[in-house]
Amino acid sequence: MNDVIASLPAERQAKIAALSQEKMQEMIAHAATLTDFRKAVGKTQAEVARELGIQQHAVSQLEKRTDTYVSTLRRFLQSLGMTLELSVVAQNGVRIELQNFLRSQEVEADVNVKAVPAPSAAPVTKPARRKAGVPRKQAGNA
Repeated sequence: MNDVIASLPAERQAKIAALSQEKMQEMIAHAATLTDFRKAVGKTQAEVARELGIQQHAVSQLEKRTDTYVSTLRRFLQSLGMTLELSVVAQNGVRIELQNFLRSQEVEADVNVKAVPAPSAAPVTKPARRKAGVPRKQAGNA
């Protein structure tokens, strides 16, 4: 496909690129799901998974969820070259920025911060179960 486009005159290539960009913007404007956003930018689930450092099936599950963490949504959209901004719109139409979430200019710095894994704890073992009818040992009994 790229060979065919490369063989066209430069003017035609520019027109194709412009139409492609226009179509992508239209798809993004009408996107209703994370899948729609991903497809609009022309990425596969496998490509997004590689960028996020997760398995492809995890991207599939994420796209099907109806509820997710803001941080997960932010990372997913960043993998598509998008930025998540959160604000509240009051009934009178006034837009209020949520101060406890990162602003768009702060998101870039957040991308480079890696989470430090929690130290692993010793495995928890369950106490042994007693057989029915066998009394517990009393202190001092052998």
